[in-house]
Amino acid sequence: MAIHIGSIGYNHVHDKDFRQNALYGPGAFLFILVKSPAIFELNRKRYSVIKNSYVMIRRDTSTSYWAAKENYIDDWFYFDMTNDDENFLKQLKLEFDKPVYIGSALDSLSSIIHQISYEHYSADLYHEEIKQNYTDTFFMLLGRIVQSKYHTSAQVLASKNDKLTYLRTRFYEEPELFTSVDDMADFMSLSRSGLQHLYKKTFGITLIEDVILGRIEKAKSLLARTNINVAEIAAKCGYKTEFHFMRQFKQKTGFTPTEFRNGDSWMQRYKPE
Repeated sequence: MAIHIGSIGYNHVHDKDFRQNALYGPGAFLFILVKSPAIFELNRKRYSVIKNSYVMIRRDTSTSYWAAKENYIDDWFYFDMTNDDENFLKQLKLEFDKPVYIGSALDSLSSIIHQISYEHYSADLYHEEIKQNYTDTFFMLLGRIVQSKYHTSAQVLASKNDKLTYLRTRFYEEPELFTSVDDMADFMSLSRSGLQHLYKKTFGITLIEDVILGRIEKAKSLLARTNINVAEIAAKCGYKTEFHFMRQFKQKTGFTPTEFRNGDSWMQRYKPE
């Protein structure tokens, strides 16, 4: 292979306002390892991308992506290649313009990107040759991962879960849309138990636990950034009663909503010695 790396970033943490837009495409091929939840729009098709996924984008693909939550973290590199190289990547079963979940295998790929990044910006002897060898190894390892039995089962699961990942993104951003597990099960066209089993298998956390986390995070954001009253926040976070919200918020954070908004109790607890 003669894939040429143009520019590269390793473990890049973007702020909450980050948004990458390339209406007419990135101008070169772009590879991204997604390390935090994100939203991608590729040729006007939107994807909710969970962490531990990769996205490989063609040079002329209309592209936008941004954080699904507070921050967005990724490894990335722009690259050029010949038609023969592109055909070889297709033989490796690597997909373009579509997110692919690779699970914990991301860690080994990220470590290679770290090495490529070092050699890319190095002036040491043989740095170009070493960078090329790492690049070739990277794509062949990725090909092995996506064709492995582990990834096949993960990919089948992921293909069934586009709607599930969308559901998760929605209840983190707008928890009031779903006020019960039954509402979510109806949305997914699954039984209540079927949804809970699939959710745990996909995300490694129970549906109920994740819903509560999403509601509490949304409540914290509203308490810190707005002046709307507690009753309205409870409703916006999917709670049927203000009392239930206040009780659960206290259980999960150690503070009442009012204490959290005022900040006094939080600062007292975490004040340095």
